[in-house]
Amino acid sequence: MLKYLVFILFFIPIIHNAQLNKVDQKGRKQGAWVKYYPESKVAIYQGQFKDNKPFGEFRYYFASGKVKALILHQHINNKSYAKFYFENEQLMATGFYTDMKKDSLWTNFNEQGFILSNEMYRDDKLNGRKISYYLQGQDEDKAKVLSIENYIDSLLEGQYESFFMQGNTMDKGNYHLNFKEGEWINFHPNGINSSRSNFKKGLLHGWAYTYDIKGKLLGKAFFYKGLELKGEELEKHLKYCVQKGINPTD
Repeated sequence: MLKYLVFILFFIPIIHNAQLNKVDQKGRKQGAWVKYYPESKVAIYQGQFKDNKPFGEFRYYFASGKVKALILHQHINNKSYAKFYFENEQLMATGFYTDMKKDSLWTNFNEQGFILSNEMYRDDKLNGRKISYYLQGQDEDKAKVLSIENYIDSLLEGQYESFFMQGNTMDKGNYHLNFKEGEWINFHPNGINSSRSNFKKGLLHGWAYTYDIKGKLLGKAFFYKGLELKGEELEKHLKYCVQKGINPTD
């Protein structure tokens, strides 16, 4: 009887392991799977597959054995909810996947647990608004907005605005295809303009003005495709614009 019991106990783990990492006749992953770090008993991940698609909870691990990510897959609509962690066990990011591509809202944190940003995704690319936050003061008060950006397919597109800690606008303008475009305005902390300039494809183009803290004009300069024009060169260019009916900022 004792020999029979030892035989059963010896083969239980073998039978259990035999149920792992199985594929069907079509080569599709089915059932429980686990993958280990090379020459280690620590799992890289463990979870389940159905017809080669992950479903249910998947756990990913650092080589230390600490949890790296938890991903909950919904087999019906191909959506997944994910949580990523730093090795110090602080939450790194949370968000959703659709067909294993980032989708909708993702929130990011640093290793101390402070929020860094909220950003919108579609088809694994930034699409929509990204809000970044100041780290200062988060341990005492709610997070203060550092900047608001807008994206289309991971390229900056549309309005941009950044803020001082107290909430006043620091600078604002627009992007097109990841480049500054059109008028950009910078502000002093008291809300008065500190500068006003124009951009074309990311380069200073046209008149740029600077102001003191009371709004008094301090100086101005003219740029053409990123290069400052002065003296006779500037006069010649402006005269040419007038003759051709061209706006110097175009």
